[in-house]
Amino acid sequence: MKTVPAQPRHLIIGRCTRAFTLTEALVATAVFSLAILGLVYIQLIGLKYDQMVASKLGASETSRRGFDLLTMDIRTAKIWSVGNGNHSTYTPCGNDTNQLGNAIQLHQTTDTNSYIRYFFDTAQRRLCRAVSGKPHFTIIAENLTNVMDFRAEKYDGTLAQDLQYKYVIVTTMEFAQYHYPLTQVGPNHHYNYYRMQFKTASHCPN
Repeated sequence: MKTVPAQPRHLIIGRCTRAFTLTEALVATAVFSLAILGLVYIQLIGLKYDQMVASKLGASETSRRGFDLLTMDIRTAKIWSVGNGNHSTYTPCGNDTNQLGNAIQLHQTTDTNSYIRYFFDTAQRRLCRAVSGKPHFTIIAENLTNVMDFRAEKYDGTLAQDLQYKYVIVTTMEFAQYHYPLTQVGPNHHYNYYRMQFKTASHCPN
C-alpha cells in the first residue's frame, strides 16, 4: 500500500484562510454600489411618474367637477347673458356687440334678481362662482395662465352679436399647475400649461 505523505501544516492553514485581495474587494464593492444606485434611481423615477399621474388625475377630476357644475347651471338657465363683472358688479354686453366678456350671468327662473354668476378674477387668475344673496363666492379653478373669457358663438364658430337666440357658450382655461399633489407645469417644468375648452348651450326654451 502506497502511503501519501502528509501536507505541511502551514500549507493547510494557508488554503483554509485564503480571502479576497484588496483589488477584488474594491471591484466587488464598486459593482454592489452601482447596483444599489441603479435601484435607488429607478425608484425615484417611479415615484416621480407616480406623482405626475396622480397630479393629472387630481387636476382632471377637479376640472371635471367645475365644468359639470358650470354645464348644469348653463343648461338649466332660462335667461343668460355674457358681460363683464366681478362678485359685486356686472354689466352685460349690449345688443349688436360681440357677446364676449370675463363673466356670464345665469337666471334659473324669470326673476332676474336671482342669479348665478361666473367671473374671471384677473388679479388672482382664477374662475369664481357667485350666487345672489350670498356674501362669498366659490373658486372653481385656480392658477390660470390665460385671460379667460366667456363668449357666445353661432353654429359656424363666429361671435354672436345679438340677444335673440341662446347660442353656444364657449370658454377656455389654461392652467399653470396640477393639484393633488401640487405639481408645477410652467417654464422649466414638464409643460408650459395644460388646456381645457368648454362648450355648452342652454336646454331651456326662451
